[in-house]
Amino acid sequence: VVVGIPNSVATSVDNYNPGPTTFDLILVDEAHHTPAATWEKSIASFPDAKRVYFTATPFRRDGKEVPGRITYNYPISRAYKDKIFGEIGFIPVEIKGNQDKDLAIALQTEKVFKKDRIDGLDHYLLVRTRLKEHANQLEKLYSSKTSLKLKKIHSNMSFSTISKTVNALKAKKLDGIITVNMLGEGFDFPNLKIAAIHSTHKSLAATLQFIGRFARTNADNIGSAKFLSIESDLKIGNEALYKEDKIWNDIVKNISQDRIIQEGETKEVIDTYSQSEETSSASFDQISLYNLRPYLHVKIYRVQDFLIEGNLEISSHQIVQRFQSTQYSSIVFITKEGTTPKWLSSVELVNVKHHLFVVYYDMKSGLLFIHSSIKTPLFYDKIVKNFTSNEAKKVPKGDIHKVLLGLEKHKIFNMGLQSRSSASGESYVTKAGPNTENTVTASDGRMYSNGHIFGTAEEEGKSVTIGYSSGAKVWSQGYYRLPEFIKWCAALGKKINSKKVVKTNSGFDNIPIGNVVDQLPTGVIPYCAIPNDIVYSSVPRLTVHEEDEVLSSSYFTDWDIIIIGEECTNEIIYFELRNSDTVIPMIFSFKDHYSIAMGYDDAVLVEFPESGSFELVEFLNFYPLTFYLTDFSTLRGNNELLSSGFKGSLEFDSSLIKPIDWVKYNCDITNEFLDSKSDSKVSIHTALEQILGQRKPEVLIYDHGTGETADFILMEESTNEIMIELYHVKGAGSDKIGDRVGDVYEVCGQAIKCLIWTRSKDTILSKLRMRTKAKPEKYIFGDFEAMNGILDKKKALKFKIIIVQPGISQSSISNKLGTLLAATDDYLRRNGNLESLVIFGS
Repeated sequence: VVVGIPNSVATSVDNYNPGPTTFDLILVDEAHHTPAATWEKSIASFPDAKRVYFTATPFRRDGKEVPGRITYNYPISRAYKDKIFGEIGFIPVEIKGNQDKDLAIALQTEKVFKKDRIDGLDHYLLVRTRLKEHANQLEKLYSSKTSLKLKKIHSNMSFSTISKTVNALKAKKLDGIITVNMLGEGFDFPNLKIAAIHSTHKSLAATLQFIGRFARTNADNIGSAKFLSIESDLKIGNEALYKEDKIWNDIVKNISQDRIIQEGETKEVIDTYSQSEETSSASFDQISLYNLRPYLHVKIYRVQDFLIEGNLEISSHQIVQRFQSTQYSSIVFITKEGTTPKWLSSVELVNVKHHLFVVYYDMKSGLLFIHSSIKTPLFYDKIVKNFTSNEAKKVPKGDIHKVLLGLEKHKIFNMGLQSRSSASGESYVTKAGPNTENTVTASDGRMYSNGHIFGTAEEEGKSVTIGYSSGAKVWSQGYYRLPEFIKWCAALGKKINSKKVVKTNSGFDNIPIGNVVDQLPTGVIPYCAIPNDIVYSSVPRLTVHEEDEVLSSSYFTDWDIIIIGEECTNEIIYFELRNSDTVIPMIFSFKDHYSIAMGYDDAVLVEFPESGSFELVEFLNFYPLTFYLTDFSTLRGNNELLSSGFKGSLEFDSSLIKPIDWVKYNCDITNEFLDSKSDSKVSIHTALEQILGQRKPEVLIYDHGTGETADFILMEESTNEIMIELYHVKGAGSDKIGDRVGDVYEVCGQAIKCLIWTRSKDTILSKLRMRTKAKPEKYIFGDFEAMNGILDKKKALKFKIIIVQPGISQSSISNKLGTLLAATDDYLRRNGNLESLVIFGS
């Protein structure tokens, strides 16, 4: 109903000439229909008039916007208080055995109707369904199985027939009426008090309109309204509406009021956004922020400031709308991207895509949330630079894990576990299925860290979905309006900054969650370091320049990372990058990250074949090393410390220590590789060459040097497999056999580093080709062609890593040394296609 007040009022009928129909004010009833095309056209015909909209339900199931702002709200709870609405209740219908559902509802409805009449209540009933054919069936059912006098009405019937039936009901000549989505808005018959619901409504608005027909109080001899239905899980306003509940009356009041309040808050937030005229495109002016539904998916950064005037700069994208709200520290961009089809080399055809971006800064947490309909990983890193004047840091995994705070009854359907070693051949493992969280074991915790998860849980009694990844992304299933999206982000920020510890009470708790630290634990130092995986996958060169002259250039993989343990502190790690003729002194500080030590003036570049070069410090700060610490924990990017997953001391199987009679080989066990002409004793390398040579292997390579694969590589072929043995040698600290933990840490670090070469045939073949091609002196047995020939064969590849340390004795191993060897053995076996660690000791 549209009621208009003319903008000119005549003094008498005789001199009134309205001319074109115009109005100062239009009053619109049942305003939730205004998004419909016919309503929009009607109201738009009076563009200069002010409008007041009236509706009991200022929201729609399809999400379209009901225009205007809520200036007055008369809640259902107030209508009950004022006795305009009466009490209502839900009566669940019980099905006995294989009884027909419709019949069960009909019989129960008849009982309720007769009981009300006996009690002196002048009640009538409505049978509701949503299909005309079903209405025909129900008319026959009620007629044959009950004594109720009912007639049906639906839209296929003539107006006169419908009017006669409705008049008969109001004249009380019928017990009730069967309808198909009729007698909703505008129908007033307060004696209608019983509803038999054979088909439920799907929207809150329609349900409330329907309930309102039965809650009227303006008639004599009427009591509370009653709704009968089979119990269902239909949820309206997060409430299971058709469930037996003593406070059903209050549920109906609350879901209406909560939804109206939410609608009012939504419009208030959206009104704070201003539209940029510079980026506005005329064809997009009609876009309303109310109708935007960002998917709950964000990447999160920690920033020191927020540039709300920052702009979005994306190649091939045109910004067609830009909205910003200073009050809510957020910006919304809508862009248009035009691309030509890949199968067309000219520009006659253009594919047009539109994208949504939301940038929200949560001041309380200091976190910046970026939503992008383009989810390419590096894409976010480019965007964020436009909205902060300082460095933006991705939130580390340990903090992202806190988005699970406050959740209960976790069920993880999809889980990704990230190898804790960049040297692992199995860098990422995905588990999927019901109750995946309970498939994770304690041994998995020693091998992996959290990568991503997605599942369900309960929060404050309500079911939620949640997912996160190690790349600082968080998501939940659902498309929310902008105010709800901002609330969701703010709630995540509060959790991420919390000091609480997440416990899922499932196997997932076996996976260690990294904590950001500002120093190493007391008494703990690194014993080895491994470059980021990109060093192995893209194989950049490390080049040292003095002005225009190249002093050194070799593959990054040919440089050793040497920890200077005696100089390290809790806050600073000193290490060197070494190749055969160059040493670069480096520093890692928890406060300032990576730097080259003072006094080293040469320029050092990391050069990639296709993507250009980076300064070494810039590269390491972006692709940090992984440090392995003496308590078996690891320190990774973003100063994230991951515990080892070990509990207490470990025992090493002493049978894996192979005692060597070094005296027999006239070996000086303190001399690793330098033979002295004046001394009759030989080095460990020379003695080991004799020991391995006795086996007359098909291939034996001596690869000692910076960037080595191992000191010795032995290769043998059997019927079904190829075995490659990698030997790492470390001299004893003295000529006495004993507990040389410091020496063992170093050689264990070498063993861990060499894991990278055990990934596949291609990996080991590429490395050996690089190290031995045109260097026949490296082959003690076999040659380059023999090595190539063996690895080219289609046979299974197995690896064995052997530590050669004469200072280790089979007869006496301390707890500390045993734990170190056991931890190394566990780590190696769980990160590659390896047999148990073997020790050549004494």
